[in-house]
Order: sequence, then C-alpha cells, then structure tokens
Amino acid sequence: MDVATLGQGFPNRNSPAISFGMQATTHVGVRDGVTFEDGVDRGRVLVSGQQTGGLYSLMEWIVAPSSDPDSYGAHRHNGIEETFLIRTGRLEFLLGDQVTSMGPGDFVRVPPGMRHGYANRSGQSVEMLVSFHPGGFEQLFVKYRTDAVAPLDGAGFVADATTDFGSEFEA
Repeated sequence: MDVATLGQGFPNRNSPAISFGMQATTHVGVRDGVTFEDGVDRGRVLVSGQQTGGLYSLMEWIVAPSSDPDSYGAHRHNGIEETFLIRTGRLEFLLGDQVTSMGPGDFVRVPPGMRHGYANRSGQSVEMLVSFHPGGFEQLFVKYRTDAVAPLDGAGFVADATTDFGSEFEA
C-alpha cells in the first residue's frame, strides 16, 4: 500500500472486510517500531496507518533544541488531525497565531486545516507522542529519513506532503 492510499481516509465500513495487516492487539516493546532520523530530530513509529487500516498512527518524536530561533516551521494539514502529548521538556507551540509554552503532560489537538508548528528553545531535547488521524503521514518521515543508507527516491517530504495529504508549508 503506498503513502497516497494510506492518506485517503477511513475504510468503507459497508464494504467487505479487507486485510490491512491489522491485528487485534499490538505490543510494541522499547526496542520495537520503526526508528528514523529527521536531521537533528529523531522518531519511532509505534503504530503505522498501515497497521490500523488507515485510521490513525502514533509515533514518538524527540525534538532537538532549535537552531533557528525565529521559526516555528508553521504549516497545516488540510486532511489530517494531529495530536501532541509532551512527555519531557518544554516546547513553544504555535496554534493559529497563538504561541503557548507547553511542558510535560500538556496535550494539544490540531484539527485539519489549522496552522501549527513548534520550536524547542529550551536548550534540552523534548520528547512527545504525535498521532495522525487518519494515519499514513508518518510514512513520509520514514521515506525521507536522513539516516538512510540509500539515496532518497521521491519528490521530497514537502512535495509529497502537499500532493498526498493536502499539506501547506510556510517559507
């Protein structure tokens, strides 16, 4: 199943059952999942959209201290809801035009089409859980990982996110 197919929404509940590799339960151990690096940040996909039939995905995300103090990496996903749960550290989170300081236990839900981004200005790494509803977007992090041995094959993260998921990124 390709990334574009994974991002097309929920399975048709009136159609016959289709196997997407879903399991009744999934245990992901501390060394399991798909790990990747995205520049100085790194992550681990705990549950992929492919495993949930496209319903959602969940990943751990570790954000290194920001090297660009003026940027939140503002963007929006027109077809995806995204959630963030801060586990450790402090993060400045942009939602619309409002910036909020977030710390351990803080949670934010970003509905589809909402401008958002974040910056880690704390000087320490920030650990969080990030989910995508529907799932599939997490595959772009794996596809365009910076720790890959082979050269990247594709148009690029931003181009694929724009084409496959209706995302928009500010310069």
